[in-house]
Amino acid sequence: MSYFFAILKNETEENHQGWLNACKHGKYNVIFKIINMTRNDWLEHVVSEDFDCFLARPPAGISYFKQLYDERIYAIHNLLKKKIYPSYDEMVIYENKRMLFYWLAAHKIPHPRTWIFYHRDEALKFVTDCTLPIVAKTAIGASGSGVLIIRDTTRLRRYIDRAFSEKGILRKWGPNLRKGDLLKRVVSRLQNIPQSYDYFRKKHASAAMSRERWFVIFQEYIQCDFEWRAVRIGDSYFAHKKIRKRGEMFSGTSEVRWDAPPERLLNFVKYVCDTGKFLSQAVDIFEDEHGNYLVNELQCFFGSKHPHQMILNGKPGRYIDRDGQWIFEEGNFNTNDSFDLRLAHVIQLLETGRL
Repeated sequence: MSYFFAILKNETEENHQGWLNACKHGKYNVIFKIINMTRNDWLEHVVSEDFDCFLARPPAGISYFKQLYDERIYAIHNLLKKKIYPSYDEMVIYENKRMLFYWLAAHKIPHPRTWIFYHRDEALKFVTDCTLPIVAKTAIGASGSGVLIIRDTTRLRRYIDRAFSEKGILRKWGPNLRKGDLLKRVVSRLQNIPQSYDYFRKKHASAAMSRERWFVIFQEYIQCDFEWRAVRIGDSYFAHKKIRKRGEMFSGTSEVRWDAPPERLLNFVKYVCDTGKFLSQAVDIFEDEHGNYLVNELQCFFGSKHPHQMILNGKPGRYIDRDGQWIFEEGNFNTNDSFDLRLAHVIQLLETGRL
């Protein structure tokens, strides 16, 4: 059977490459067309042909392009009644920490306490009542680029004053000093200075265009030594620990530990994803001092430098839930940044009429 897909490109050239690679792989009989969602004629292309499904890749860098993408995905799915992957709800909460909090709170999913203020006086009053340290977050910002841990009231007030001004909050855009292989990365950048200059120039421009003003997001600080990164794509489950190497944050470190995930964690991930009817989801989870699981992030797309997201007894693989039993299957299931697995899931959903 053949399939005709539309790949919904965002403003970043390389973001949709995973879908391209998966469709070109040859395992399935796939024809595809790329639609640039940022262009004025996007809707004409959407309705021009009878696509089996629209393969989306929402942006994670510039806030107004994220808003554009969300609005147009809404039109494709909710107004035109087209099939999309991942689901609309997954994409709306992706890289939008305000919407993520609303979703978690509405569904009573355990998460760190969160406060969102759109009035400066409310935010300043919060300073006198809150427990420090506190975590400040921008609504958009991958790999911890918009996260700041604040430990004193003076700095917290300065953060609020800046947010409620024309300056706004500029998320970090320079070299990630918390990530591993720092010396290797520095040497690599120095070997091609013009390319490195262009890379950081674009990162700065992206951050500058997404300065966040007139609101603040604060999150309760959770003391823990690691964060679980759990992934569910279709019936496949994976989990590993993200470890701090430098600083106090887990995101963007690239440091992992392949500890076996407990069944309780897998059950929690299944509960979260079943609640949202999620198709493709990474769930970042804190475990507090009392052993409670708290959802820190939900991301329908995530970065990965490995062809696997879990290793058990030295073997890469995945867990499958079979009649309430967690069964381990050996293999590299996360090739091509997990887009191969996502495409297989799309086709499975189409074949079974569940999409």
